[in-house]
Amino acid sequence: MSEFPREFVRSLPKAELHVHLEGTVDAPTLLALAERHGVEPPASDEAGVREWFTFDGFPMFLERYFTIVGLLRDPDDFALAAERYLQTAHEQGVVHVEFHVSATGHVLENGKAWAPIHDGIVDGCRRAAAQTGQTWGLIPDISPHLPAADCARAMDQVFSHDLSGVVAIGMGGPADSWWTDDFTPIYERARSLGLPGVAHAGEHGGADEVRFAIERFGAVRIQHGIGAMQDPDVVDLLVERGIACDVCPGSNLALHAVESAEAHPLPRMLEAGVTVTLATDDPPMFHTNLLDEYERAWQWCGLDEDGLRSLADASLRAALGR
Repeated sequence: MSEFPREFVRSLPKAELHVHLEGTVDAPTLLALAERHGVEPPASDEAGVREWFTFDGFPMFLERYFTIVGLLRDPDDFALAAERYLQTAHEQGVVHVEFHVSATGHVLENGKAWAPIHDGIVDGCRRAAAQTGQTWGLIPDISPHLPAADCARAMDQVFSHDLSGVVAIGMGGPADSWWTDDFTPIYERARSLGLPGVAHAGEHGGADEVRFAIERFGAVRIQHGIGAMQDPDVVDLLVERGIACDVCPGSNLALHAVESAEAHPLPRMLEAGVTVTLATDDPPMFHTNLLDEYERAWQWCGLDEDGLRSLADASLRAALGR
């Protein structure tokens, strides 16, 4: 196999549509936040924090993720994370980023108000964009492990604040409670305000999650979506409606959504005509970046430069905030 054309991929204008703001906090930023708030970090130096980011399985991932969430306290913290990641993405040729933000988690579990979080992120994005020319958008996420009624009240803070930087609402996290609690009214409220919906589905779960997100939530994009390949009818649904799946191969491997690169359905998704965008999910935590994700697709799917360009073009077409 020829060498991956990394500089060619870097040169391609592309969007990253599935990255969690909280999960972009890298080792230097984590140490800076810990010092800012007088908190003992999980390790004393950057190498130690990067080692701490190495974990086995979803429970360990969540433990680390929520440690980082706990360090994001003030608007300046959110601004710092947003600004730094846009700069990092710019270095990889990313011209547009859509940040997922755990809105209901911050409001309900950490007792924070949404408005200062939003304003901090916007400030950080604007500072970065002034230097890089990037565009960006925010996707406040519902956390389905929390009661739908509580999430609706938390999302009221989102809907009543400045929506100019918000490009969609999302659903992040396990889908266990979808079947017993009703989150649909939140999506309906968002649509009434002109905001489309997206949803995590089909990561560890199956095609039924993807169908549910499309038919019940009206999702116009699916985060992950790899489980859709278990049901040809759901694959047809994605293709017929032109619904993109924002796939994160490195995350899928790290969290054992697939057991090996060979088992990943990405080649079959592309062969079936599913629109795929590539993304990092939580890049420092998975020791990845967007160029690495394109390299995985190049290796796994036998892509040439035209195939890589097609993936980059698909990401721009699927973006909601450009």
